[in-house]
Amino acid sequence: MASVFWDAEGIFFIDYLEKGKKITGEYYSSLLTRLDEKIREKRPGLRKKKIIFHQDSAPAHESFGNVKIKGSAL
Repeated sequence: MASVFWDAEGIFFIDYLEKGKKITGEYYSSLLTRLDEKIREKRPGLRKKKIIFHQDSAPAHESFGNVKIKGSAL
């Protein structure tokens, strides 16, 4: 499975989940941390702006550990 992140300027991060693996709370948290790093690296102008994260066609996550990543742009 591929997770693709983009904005008006284009795609800036693609993550591929290994075949047979499942998305766990730990994986999802790691993915959001890496997304935050890519945003800071490739879109430094967004550091001070509010970012809206829309997750399409996915079930609600039950882990409260994924709600907020300290110091992230997300």
